[in-house]
Amino acid sequence: MFTTARARLIAPLLVALAFLPVGCGHPSLFEQSRVVIGVKNDQPGTSEWDSYKRTGFDIRVAYHLAKEVGVADDRHVVFNDLASDDRVQALEDGRVDLVIATFSITPERMQKIDFAGPYAVTHQGFLIRKDSPPVNTVEDLNGKTVCTWTGTTSIAALERYQVRTRVQGDAQTCIRDLENRRVDAVSTDQLILYGFAQQKEWLTVTGLTIGSPNFYGVGIGKKHRDDCRKLVRAIFDYVTSDDWHRDFAETFEGLKDRWNDFRPKEQEINSWSCRDKVAE
Repeated sequence: MFTTARARLIAPLLVALAFLPVGCGHPSLFEQSRVVIGVKNDQPGTSEWDSYKRTGFDIRVAYHLAKEVGVADDRHVVFNDLASDDRVQALEDGRVDLVIATFSITPERMQKIDFAGPYAVTHQGFLIRKDSPPVNTVEDLNGKTVCTWTGTTSIAALERYQVRTRVQGDAQTCIRDLENRRVDAVSTDQLILYGFAQQKEWLTVTGLTIGSPNFYGVGIGKKHRDDCRKLVRAIFDYVTSDDWHRDFAETFEGLKDRWNDFRPKEQEINSWSCRDKVAE
């Protein structure tokens, strides 16, 4: 499906990669006996641990990229659960080698760690009960309480719109609050919300979005820029392939006709990858 597009776009991307700052000669993470990847464990659709099995789009992305950068076998990939507010610190401390955990690339995070990607693009949206009044505009949230959780970019966006917010420690706590009517809505990236709505038939994602797009990247330590470049090449090849389309459509069945809305563009990958700040 994407063969022509890949051939047309890969040349300028490789040229751009050639001019990224050079790494420091650290041993490759991908030549170790195992690669430790930080992931979420409580987000159906994106990354979940359930019945002793990991599922979700991020998990598919992780296995695909590991293979493409030379990790010999899936058995050499080890997953560690991470909370949203621990993702940057886990990379800085060396507790994980990579983070693939609906990890939005931001200029602030780029100062501390590198990103390869994005491998997906989404907007911040709202999840409500199907038996609740509709939420089509920000004004519809007046007098309502919206739940989100620590360590995400969602809090700042809600504050900018002066939405009354309840901040919890994780996604599942927000979902329980919504189920028990302690809050009126949950807000974060739409891909995460669609995962919950797909799992729980009493939930629905509204059409309202706020803020700028969120770009999901693979987090990696600053000392491994050569490995970052390898990941960028693998990500570009992946998102312009049938593999990405298949993984996305099989994970988010309700979005299979909208998959292209969530697929990143070549310029976005170039602008955000393996840099200390966003390319102009």
